[in-house]
Amino acid sequence: MLSKEQKKKLVLEVGAALKNSSSIIFTDFAGLTMAELTALRKELKKQVSPLGGSIGYKVIKKSLLDLILIASGKTGVDLSRHKGSLAVAYSSEDGAAMAKTINSFVVSTKKLNILGGFLMGGLVEAKKIALLAKLPSREILLTQIVQVLMSPISGLARVLDGISKKVVKSNNTNTRMETNDAN
Repeated sequence: MLSKEQKKKLVLEVGAALKNSSSIIFTDFAGLTMAELTALRKELKKQVSPLGGSIGYKVIKKSLLDLILIASGKTGVDLSRHKGSLAVAYSSEDGAAMAKTINSFVVSTKKLNILGGFLMGGLVEAKKIALLAKLPSREILLTQIVQVLMSPISGLARVLDGISKKVVKSNNTNTRMETNDAN
């Protein structure tokens, strides 16, 4: 049981983190062992963005989380009706990486549940977070776009190369014919 001072400190700490977060995911971790919860936290901490942001994961009482959400301007969520243990994951950078990590943990343990959250400032339901988690990473998507854009250019380069080889071959054939005719 947390003392009143510890609760105030927790509210200030998590409140500041959530206020600066563009991505927040609420999870029900009922049934997870302490080892599994620790493993999830470690996986989330590994997801450090190139800009230096990291992902936090806090177990918190619903009543405190409601106060924190109201204070940080994240409204529209009523977690008080949820009957279970609640934790919040938050990131100021890459919500997709956080969603992927949490969703892979949901699939592997079958104990963790995604309840919903905020992505890019908007309220999102659990199904949409799961869909986001299934998308390829940003780097893979950028690579695919570059390949699509480069495909016509490389095709044109191959065609032009084929034409130039035919022209050279034709010129060589004509030169040989002229040499044979001269002899």
